[in-house]
Amino acid sequence: MPEPPTLNQCVEVGDNAQWVLSSARMDSGVTQLRDSNFETYWQSDGVQPHTITLYFSTVTELKWLALYLDYEHDESYTPQRVTVHAGTTLASLNLVTRQEFSEPQGWVYLDLADATRHPIRAFILQLTIHSNFHYGKDCHIRQMKVYSPRKVLFLDKMPYTSLQFNMGSHIR
Repeated sequence: MPEPPTLNQCVEVGDNAQWVLSSARMDSGVTQLRDSNFETYWQSDGVQPHTITLYFSTVTELKWLALYLDYEHDESYTPQRVTVHAGTTLASLNLVTRQEFSEPQGWVYLDLADATRHPIRAFILQLTIHSNFHYGKDCHIRQMKVYSPRKVLFLDKMPYTSLQFNMGSHIR
């Protein structure tokens, strides 16, 4: 598994997207998937594969997809094999990554960087759950977050790494 992103590296951009679920049980939808509560979850309610599709209004740089999974509590509802696709339209989605989990407990991070280690740029991001543990049909995902690289703006503090340079970066 890749190392998780740090707050100085990235920013969560999930609130900038419209979230669409392939299916959901009552009171187990996008709200529960995004509420920062590990006791709630999205539960699918249909045939596999299950999908979570994010539609961004502008082309968005995406670096990490984080899922909070709880095999200990969810067992056969826990996703085992997933893929992530991204693109500009549903018809033009490209495979970004595929992952197979081994009894995941807690946050798992899917690296969305391209082959040159740059963030992908997309209007649409789609997570597909292909199978669950113990041949389970419906799935539970307790939390999902999407991260974009943090931009250093001209107005931001200069990104010096030494104290000596940092001390000279301000006008008196």
